[in-house]
Amino acid sequence: MDNKLIIRFRNVKLNQEYDIEVPADLTANELIYGLKNSFKLDINMDDPKECFLRAENPIALIRGEADLTSLGLRDGSVIFYEK
Repeated sequence: MDNKLIIRFRNVKLNQEYDIEVPADLTANELIYGLKNSFKLDINMDDPKECFLRAENPIALIRGEADLTSLGLRDGSVIFYEK
C-alpha cells in the first residue's frame, strides 16, 4: 500500500477512536462498507440518505463513488460515525 492515508475513525455513540490505514484511491462507498462491516455500524448501504459519514480536517461529507483524495481527505483527517 504505497499510496495510503492514516485517518482517525471516531464512533461518537460508543466514545471510541481508532487510527486506521486505508488506500488513498478507495472510494467513499468502499470505505463506508469496510467500516460498517469492521465496526458493526448500523448503516443502510441501500439508502443514500443514510449511507454517508462526515469528516473534519478538512470538513467533508463522505459519500458516493469519489475517491478519498478527491474529497480532500489526508493524513490526520477525522471521520465521524454519529448514529
